[in-house]
Amino acid sequence: MRARLTFYETDRPARQYLLDEAVRYLIGRDKSCAILIADGTLSRRHAKLEFHQGVWRLSDLASKNGTLIAGRPINHHQLIDDEWIEFGSVLACFDRVTQASIDADEQRIGEQWQSSVQLSRVLTPSMETSELLARLLESFVTTSGSERGFIMLQQASGEFCPDVVLPHGITDFTGSRSVVDKTFDENRPVVCSDVSQDARLGPQPSIVSGAISALACVPLRVGEQVLGVIYVDSRRSGKQFTDLDIELLQALADHAALVVSVSRLRENIVDLSEMLPAELNRDIPPDEALISKLQRLLPRLKNPGKAPGATVAGADS
Repeated sequence: MRARLTFYETDRPARQYLLDEAVRYLIGRDKSCAILIADGTLSRRHAKLEFHQGVWRLSDLASKNGTLIAGRPINHHQLIDDEWIEFGSVLACFDRVTQASIDADEQRIGEQWQSSVQLSRVLTPSMETSELLARLLESFVTTSGSERGFIMLQQASGEFCPDVVLPHGITDFTGSRSVVDKTFDENRPVVCSDVSQDARLGPQPSIVSGAISALACVPLRVGEQVLGVIYVDSRRSGKQFTDLDIELLQALADHAALVVSVSRLRENIVDLSEMLPAELNRDIPPDEALISKLQRLLPRLKNPGKAPGATVAGADS
């Protein structure tokens, strides 16, 4: 039976390592470590994990903040199934996994990627923004295995309000506002697979009242610009978001954000094309340089009416 080590870092997706009995694993902050954990509470070479004489053995390498199992510091320890380990302040779980469960996970991931590819082909700028966002959120909730989800685009005021919600009937955002703000400010996914272990999130009223167990928030971004966020959460105990889950969701969100951006641009162009003829027919002579530039950007606009005495440079005849 194979063994697995899963790390739960603050604000990050869970990271899983399937352990090879032939490999000696160094764990720490040093880039030479087989398992690199870039957390300041870990030493550069914090601990060692190896398979020896038929069992997995964990050794602390005189680390500054220690290696704990069940709250007790260890020097050397023989691991059994389902053991929780603290490397500094980073929580990890060691467990045994069958080949059948590994195959099932790989199949699930493959199906998620296939579903994401199919949805990406459907999401195009020709769709209404509301329909696009609804399809996107439905896919996010299903793919992540969450019970609830919100898509919130940034308003002109800078605030975030729910644009699309699942399940239907919810009107107000009742998730963690601090997670939404952090996602937007840092332009990266913010994830917590065990809210009860997070000293900052756990006591929040929205978390307590909603009995939220796990959550993930992913930016809708085009380059460095964040248009909004997609937030999902779950009350199910043991629910976790892995790094592969978040990689998939972020790729889908990036595609959708680009489509939304192009769709908004198209809508703005259509609005301008409808406004331009009226602007040209005003008594006040228009800005001809501006109109010429707009006409180059609006190829479908054909010879709008001209203001008296005015000429339009670059207009089609």
